[in-house]
Amino acid sequence: MSSRTFLTFLLFFTISISGALGQQQPLGKDTNEVIRLNELFKIQRTQSPIQAFSFAKNALELAQQLNYAKGEATAYNNLGVYYRQKGDYDEALNYFKLALNLCDSINEREGTAKALSNIGNIYSINSDFENALSYYLRAQAIFEEIQQPYRTMQIMNNIGNVYLEKGQELIALDYYLKVLERYKVFDDETIPMDPYSNIGKIYFNRQRYDSALYYFSKSLKKEQTADNKFGTASALVRIARLQNARGYYQQALEASLKAAEIAETVDSKPILMESYATLAEVYLRLDDIRNSYLYMNQYHLLKDSLFNENSRRAIAELEKNIEIEQKEKEISLLKKEAEIRVLEYKNGQLYGYGSVILSILLTALAVVVYSRFVQSRKAKRLLEAQNKEILNSKRTLEIQKQKLESWNQNITDSIEYAKSIQEGIMSKNSFQENIERSFVLFKPKDIVSGDFYWYSRKENCDILALIDCTGHGVAGAFMTVIANSAMNQIVNEQGITHPSEILKIMDLKVMEILKQKEVTTKNHSMDIALCKIDYKKQLVTYAGARRPLYIVENGGLTEIKGDKFTIGEYFNTPYKAFESTEIPLKPRQTFYLTSDGYPDQFGFETQKKYMTKRFKNLLVTIADKSMIEQHKSLVLEMQRWQGEMEQTDDMLVVGFGVG
Repeated sequence: MSSRTFLTFLLFFTISISGALGQQQPLGKDTNEVIRLNELFKIQRTQSPIQAFSFAKNALELAQQLNYAKGEATAYNNLGVYYRQKGDYDEALNYFKLALNLCDSINEREGTAKALSNIGNIYSINSDFENALSYYLRAQAIFEEIQQPYRTMQIMNNIGNVYLEKGQELIALDYYLKVLERYKVFDDETIPMDPYSNIGKIYFNRQRYDSALYYFSKSLKKEQTADNKFGTASALVRIARLQNARGYYQQALEASLKAAEIAETVDSKPILMESYATLAEVYLRLDDIRNSYLYMNQYHLLKDSLFNENSRRAIAELEKNIEIEQKEKEISLLKKEAEIRVLEYKNGQLYGYGSVILSILLTALAVVVYSRFVQSRKAKRLLEAQNKEILNSKRTLEIQKQKLESWNQNITDSIEYAKSIQEGIMSKNSFQENIERSFVLFKPKDIVSGDFYWYSRKENCDILALIDCTGHGVAGAFMTVIANSAMNQIVNEQGITHPSEILKIMDLKVMEILKQKEVTTKNHSMDIALCKIDYKKQLVTYAGARRPLYIVENGGLTEIKGDKFTIGEYFNTPYKAFESTEIPLKPRQTFYLTSDGYPDQFGFETQKKYMTKRFKNLLVTIADKSMIEQHKSLVLEMQRWQGEMEQTDDMLVVGFGVG
């Protein structure tokens, strides 16, 4: 190296070092103000998040003016914490990554570890557990290296959370118990960490409710002592869910209302969303359908604001664009490879020709060869860069796929939970022990159904209803919950047993619950066929809202049609007149109630509906069989008819006979 080159390098190096030192060591008085503002954020973030946000913002602006990198990185981290608490995870992740990059550039090890931990938290929230675990382990290694036992304890707790979410409870519990042991060594209740709640979650999952309540209560006391409103609200939600599972609904209601109140004061949408979901469930258990519907609606509105349909469409579009981009890059990659082969082949030719070319042309040949070599090297570098881009695109695609799978799993879990509620309703309404000659054919289109049956025994009479709600799936299932609660109130609580009167009151109740007071295209409603079996008078009294009653006897079928009104729909007037029909009981009669699902099913071979006429003929042919055989015949006939055709609606058929 020439002396001139060396002096130039030395001068450049000296200037760079001076700049770096100047960046990391500005005037002490001003940097102290940045440190003070960042510390104020930490003090106020759980009590007054809006004020804490202003502290972090001011710290960031001042640190940038001073070129104070460490203070700037801390402010980025604090702003990420603020947005994470609000539920704005994309914005939080952006700030955490800014903090990570800045800490890496100035070799601030503690700041790097904190940023890694916070990024792991965001991935964990989004159910990307593999990435979360990767970031946590990197953070743990740094905290152990710089001897930060408290931070190491926090990371161990987070790792336990990942294993709990992955369903590996024993590994998670082992981490939590180790964390609790370390926590007790500190002997400081003011440490901003809760080692109790996660242990309580595991006991709750195992239905060891007393142990779960012990740890949840310890968690609540700690958060209240620290005046951590976020932690207090979360602890109250956990206690509310526990009390709801134990059947202590009033305690559950009080805890969840308090949690919602606190979450609103600190603008924590994730906790508020959990509170609303818990309140909807508790009110459902209390048979308060109006409030249950209200809070479930609030829950979905809030959930949509956090994870809305536009975001999902954007991810789907991104996934599509990435696939297209990846294919384009792969095509470009193949072209570049072909170009390299051509260049290499031409280079080989040039080298061959060079052996016979006169020495006076060697210089020119060398220039040409070198030029081609440079082109080849550039092409290879471009190829490597594009390959790296493809790998990054694939990684992005995998992350988006994991998010979609996580969202899909959350939706499926919610639907499965709705299914368990609906199955519980059905089991309570079981009538086959009291009406021995009976069967039920129940075949939902989706996991949950908009069709269901309701039953009660009052004053030595059986009240049996088949209810077909608007829609199917989750929307229809929620309507069945409303219908079930309304029927319980009318028959079991108010003691009303006359079919037409039941339909009249139920119609008004459903309109009141759903606030349907005018004709619209979005009215939710239900069709009902309802029978009262009076054994003393030997009568079946029927009333229907657009659903008929079929009676088969002596080889013939009689159809009694329901009224043209549907339950819950305004229909020009809220007052509808439902009529009742009395049918004397006779030997060898069979009564059938059905939703429209069976006759409306399309056949694979015909591409047409089964139709009501064919369905009535089928009932006549099977009526003399036992109830078990009738059920079997209906199932086999539908299998034959439907073939490989997708089911188009929920199916429910109820048959019964007396004597």
